[in-house]
Amino acid sequence: MPENGGNKVRLRKYLFFVIIFFFICGLATVYYSTVDKGGVGKGILRLHGWVEGTEVSLSAKLKGQVIKLTVEESSEVKRGDLIARIESKQIESQIANAEARISEARAVLTRSLNRVEILKSKLRGANIDLELIKKRSEAKIHQSEANLASARAVLRQTETNLVKIKKDYFRFSSLIKKKSIAQREMDSIEEAYNVAKAEIDKGNSGVLRAEASLGLARTSLVEIRLRKNDVFTLEKELIAAKTDENIAKAVVNSSLALKKEIEANMNDTFIYSPVRGTVTDKVIELGENVVQGTPLVVIIDMSQLYVKTYVEQKYIGKVKLNDPCRIYVDSFPDRHFEGRVILVASKAEFTPRDVQMDEYRSSIVYKIKVGIDNPEGILKPGMPADVNLKWDQDQSWK
Repeated sequence: MPENGGNKVRLRKYLFFVIIFFFICGLATVYYSTVDKGGVGKGILRLHGWVEGTEVSLSAKLKGQVIKLTVEESSEVKRGDLIARIESKQIESQIANAEARISEARAVLTRSLNRVEILKSKLRGANIDLELIKKRSEAKIHQSEANLASARAVLRQTETNLVKIKKDYFRFSSLIKKKSIAQREMDSIEEAYNVAKAEIDKGNSGVLRAEASLGLARTSLVEIRLRKNDVFTLEKELIAAKTDENIAKAVVNSSLALKKEIEANMNDTFIYSPVRGTVTDKVIELGENVVQGTPLVVIIDMSQLYVKTYVEQKYIGKVKLNDPCRIYVDSFPDRHFEGRVILVASKAEFTPRDVQMDEYRSSIVYKIKVGIDNPEGILKPGMPADVNLKWDQDQSWK
């Protein structure tokens, strides 16, 4: 009995130590599994995902037949490479018509410009003639007025002389009857009287001629009005010609704008790659007819590659934008690629079925994107990738 009791005590001690051993192993397993899974204790999260890229879909801007297609799926393209070309005979015809319209509009504009210049020249000449006529008219009128004034002055002097001589004549006539003067004196005064009367007639004739000359000179004022009317008419014609010129310019500009618009449509028949990347999908084939908006090819932008992965809910609080990352791919086992967190989802979701997680999976995860520094262009979309995300900047990568 004592021996059996001792065996039972030893057995109990053995079981106790075994239980303690497994308990400690369990704690260690939990600890190391936690460290391996999240790396939280080391300041690093270990994540998994695939290399992806921003997809650029190139579509037709015009309807027509695809007459050139330069790429296949998996083709590498550079920014500015020609991808496809759509038939453009109709647009070429439109450009030819637009050029004909431009030539016609420019010819009309040239005629309008020439007419404006001719009318300007005529208007300058008409203004010069008007000024010359004004000056000649002013000179003639001034001279005629001066002549008339002179003739009237002579007539007034002659009339004054006649009045005086007439008095002497009547006085001498009375004296000759009384025989108080000699006949020769009477003859002399009578001759002077007759001369004075003749001078009066001459003076009146001179005044009449001067008045007629002044009237004739004043007729030049009518000519001035006619020349002014000519100038006014030319000014109106010039305004109309300038209006025609502006209309012709507008037609030329409109024709040029139409041609530019058609050329823009012509440029739209050439489809160029806007990015450097890889063709992942070729939607159309050579010779197919397309309409506006028809997808042609899909290109992944190689300058904007990223790894899409998911972080468990309990670690998401440690992840921030621009956290540094190191990306590892099987194709280059001896090196890593630098990256940074470029997106952290604001909402949680259930773990997608195609997501590679560690063996301890969580049902609630947050999507993040890690941008990759890929200057050599050696990483390709679809590569599986492991990501070390350092959330504690005081820790080293080791």
